[in-house]
Amino acid sequence: MKKVCFCLIGLLVIAGCKETTDTIICDKYTIEFQQSDTTDKLDIVINGDAVTLEHMVSASGALFGGILNDTNVQLWNKGRQWTLFLNDDTPISCK
Repeated sequence: MKKVCFCLIGLLVIAGCKETTDTIICDKYTIEFQQSDTTDKLDIVINGDAVTLEHMVSASGALFGGILNDTNVQLWNKGRQWTLFLNDDTPISCK
């Protein structure tokens, strides 16, 4: 019985620690990332290129920004809505 309990507890711990990769599509850009409640950074992959975005100040929602291949990248989130900005150009809505 003890072995069964320890196995179940172990499986619950593993399941609770499992990170999931989210994917959003922003026009012609596919963005994959893992969210964490304990960090002020967001590691993302845009069309195969990896970049770490830093948390930035925003009036509402969560804004992350960084540089990828000489391009200023900002990713803004509020609720379930994501928006991508490249070089401060027109916002690109994401799904």
